[in-house]
Amino acid sequence: MAAETLTLDAQSIRPEDLSTGTLMRELGLQRRPAWVLRKLMNVLEQRRQAKGLGWSRSWNKVGLNVFRTHVQRIDQDTDYFQALHPFLDRFLPKAPVEFREFVRDLLGDPSRMAFTFYHNHECGEDQYEGMTLSIGRRVPADATKRDRFDLILEDRRLDGFVDGNVDRIRIYICPWYRYRKDKEYYSDSITELSGDDLAVAQDIFQLCVRKYHEWKEIKDRQWSHWSQHYIDYFGPRSFIPMGTSFS
Repeated sequence: MAAETLTLDAQSIRPEDLSTGTLMRELGLQRRPAWVLRKLMNVLEQRRQAKGLGWSRSWNKVGLNVFRTHVQRIDQDTDYFQALHPFLDRFLPKAPVEFREFVRDLLGDPSRMAFTFYHNHECGEDQYEGMTLSIGRRVPADATKRDRFDLILEDRRLDGFVDGNVDRIRIYICPWYRYRKDKEYYSDSITELSGDDLAVAQDIFQLCVRKYHEWKEIKDRQWSHWSQHYIDYFGPRSFIPMGTSFS
């Protein structure tokens, strides 16, 4: 029987039917074969995404291969956060006022957390490399939940090459108080970039690439957890385009 359809043994309960507590216990022991842990972890991760627990959201998981994650330091990386403001001034005016105000409040919150996820993305016949600038905070009433703002910048691969220019921007604004009801959030996808729009996008993209190379050898900038070894969307790059920004 193929590993992807095998349960623990032929007469065991399916991982999908286990309680979340049991899944977490089995994973925490880490005494199962790797393929079993992978099956259990992906069931747990799907459940977490469905409930919006922790940092899990489908838009920075589905179709992505995350090959590195860096941690931002709120007190050290002021240039990283300041670079977001001209971008937001340019690209957020059409978002509802409530969502714009949420982002401004989140960026000013001293308790915020931030990560940059570097990824490959296969979307239909298109391939991209890019990054997700992900800023969030714990919801005061429930520390298992997060407010979230994600900015995704991607460079499209053509004929095996990327050119270092932003070809697609995706924005996700996700206050928990809205997301908990019917998974409501604001999103936008921008693919027609030229003039001042492209210049503003390039400024933040190039800053992020510089920071990637500055941080890639610094141990305490790397976010890692043993569970990454068993989640489908974490792992080595599925392709490395010629001209990559992330060598």
